[in-house]
Amino acid sequence: EVDFVGMEVVRRDWTDLAKEVQRSLFTRLFQGDEVVDYLVQVVADLRAGRLDEQLIYRKGLRKSVDSYTTNIPPHVQAVKKALEQNADIQLGRIISYVVSQTGPELVGAEGIESVVPPEPDREHYLEKQIKPVAVPVLEALGLEFDQVIGDDTQISLF
Repeated sequence: EVDFVGMEVVRRDWTDLAKEVQRSLFTRLFQGDEVVDYLVQVVADLRAGRLDEQLIYRKGLRKSVDSYTTNIPPHVQAVKKALEQNADIQLGRIISYVVSQTGPELVGAEGIESVVPPEPDREHYLEKQIKPVAVPVLEALGLEFDQVIGDDTQISLF
């Protein structure tokens, strides 16, 4: 059994997908199971939109939204955008949001249930969530992420 401590899998601000992929990759690595086919399938499912429900970020709101003025983190950007559209939104201390092509979008808050969830920027999730958890496992196997998932367009001369 693999015990995860201090890695993305235990952090709330990483998506459920990143946590699941990290756990699965390390478990597969330590058990000698196939890693590449699993990762290729995850990337295909992500790009096809079959994993969208696992792409929600969750981040705590430590201070009032108005107190963020210069460096505005994504979860606060999502809240500000949603409040501009509907001032009656009820927020909790934990903000749930997805990253779309137009930036962070609030999801699951009371008062926005009738709004259609935004289309996620799946390439963002590939680069910022899947790749960082996959690279250490792939490096241990002597593999490169872009080559494994088929995105390496560089032609090898040797």
